[in-house]
Amino acid sequence: MSKPSFEEILALQRKVNIVDIIGDYVQLVKKGKNYAAKCPFHDDHNPSMFVSEEKQIYKCFVCGESGRVFDFVQKYEKISFYEAVKKVADKVGININIDTTVKSNDNKYSDQYEIYNLSNKYYQNNLNTSLGKIAKNYLSSRSINDDIIKHFEIGLSLGDNKLSTLLLNKNYSKNLLVRSGIAVASNNNIYDKYRDRIMFPLWDINGKTIGFSGRIYEGNDQSKYINTMETDIFKKGSLLYNYHNAREHVLKEDKLIIVEGFMDVIRLYTIGVYNVVASMGTAITNEQISLINKLTKNIVLMFDGDKAGAKATDSFIEVSSNYDFDIKIVRLEEDLDPDDYILKKGKEKMMDHLNHPISLFDYKMIKYKNDYNFDNPNDVSKFISKIADAVASIKDDIVFNLELKKISKLTGVDLDLLKEKIVKKEEIKEEPVKKEYKAKIRETKYEKASKYILYYMIHNNDIITYYYDNLSYLPDDIDRKLASEIVLFYKKYKSFNMQDFMTYLEDNNELVKRIIDIDELNIKNDFSIEEINEYIETIKEYEKKKQIKELSDKLKNESNEVVRKEIAKKIFDIRIKENK
Repeated sequence: MSKPSFEEILALQRKVNIVDIIGDYVQLVKKGKNYAAKCPFHDDHNPSMFVSEEKQIYKCFVCGESGRVFDFVQKYEKISFYEAVKKVADKVGININIDTTVKSNDNKYSDQYEIYNLSNKYYQNNLNTSLGKIAKNYLSSRSINDDIIKHFEIGLSLGDNKLSTLLLNKNYSKNLLVRSGIAVASNNNIYDKYRDRIMFPLWDINGKTIGFSGRIYEGNDQSKYINTMETDIFKKGSLLYNYHNAREHVLKEDKLIIVEGFMDVIRLYTIGVYNVVASMGTAITNEQISLINKLTKNIVLMFDGDKAGAKATDSFIEVSSNYDFDIKIVRLEEDLDPDDYILKKGKEKMMDHLNHPISLFDYKMIKYKNDYNFDNPNDVSKFISKIADAVASIKDDIVFNLELKKISKLTGVDLDLLKEKIVKKEEIKEEPVKKEYKAKIRETKYEKASKYILYYMIHNNDIITYYYDNLSYLPDDIDRKLASEIVLFYKKYKSFNMQDFMTYLEDNNELVKRIIDIDELNIKNDFSIEEINEYIETIKEYEKKKQIKELSDKLKNESNEVVRKEIAKKIFDIRIKENK
């Protein structure tokens, strides 16, 4: 991969606002001069990550992740540093010379990603040739036009083995093609797995193709859809279809619509609904819930209108119960899924559903009331007991009282009696985020001296030269490397600026994190040279003690008397200097 120069990356960094870029991935809320977000790098229920527009950095006070805009994109998208630089440049429309087609050494599954990328392009090309005419006509009959085909990268597999041959000619092994799910093996040969099917690519959360769903469009094949099996890179329970496309729309509207199938997503796109993802028909997982939690707390569930869809709705509600989601629900009539509903009933009726979803409480009340006979007092009592938790959990006082009135009207039970039986749960106030410290030995005076020296080097150019002239050494390896890089940067560019310096460090994430930690220390900015000298003398004391210890250890293991005397004299000389 060709690398851009420091000057190119610096020019990009100066034109980019970290708030705009991170805001494309997670929901940011203004908090004073900074922004807060739920950290995407751990299972964060409360906003624990801050983003500083002034310093152009982010930091999580729980898991400790921190860095620049490039570090965030690199970690979030699981790509290399230079791929992240390219991604940021593309987002802001700046051309930067980075070849990202070269295989990344830090991705052990890069071959599989490449296979799926090439296969996806191959299938798309097939659909746009004369061989794809019948398939295109079929898509057109289903109201899937060229714009939708292009947006969702829909393609076509043919009834031959040309894809397998193409990939073998590019030196991918037979075993890898089979393991990736692109080909099947038989009698020591391999064959294309997908034949004569319209191909819908399946993506990971960052938009990389990791699987396919192939649909028949003519003939009577009993398997309407063939989907990619679980592979090293394709795990159904860890993805949500269309997540990478929907993300910016969800953040803008602060609402996410969740459906079951990818065709439901595609159909909703045709009527201008973009903040939608699909669970791919699997039982919702904690990993998927965590992905949703990073974007919004406002959810509209619109699973299929049949019994299986109702079961999926209940499952989502149960799995997500520990999250502070505001869930609304759409139940479609006639057991239809969203795809067929739009084709049969039209855009207007679908939008009416989406604009007027029912509350979680109303959904539960409708569901539970069908199980009880309201002419039977015992059934009325059971119903109230069943619905009590749902009502008690409502946080808004007005909504709470309105829902109680609904129950009173439905059951005929006096409102005051209901209020006695159903007591509103007290809202548990969130504790302010506190930094979690791992248990460790109390900080030594040498560690403190190192941190103070580094802090003043970052904030005062004169201390950089003073450190170089009077010390040039820190006990900790990371601190020593950081100080050395600061000195080199200052000597080369004649001044020091923290944002420029972090860009200069490029993919050295370790030093980037350390300088952010140092900068976040609550240290007064005014100081005297006497204070700096005290810290320097503390470090020199450490170095002397280290030398004495090393010599003492050597003395213990030395049998030659002449050498022992030489070592002892060195120890004596160090101690004399120490006492002067």
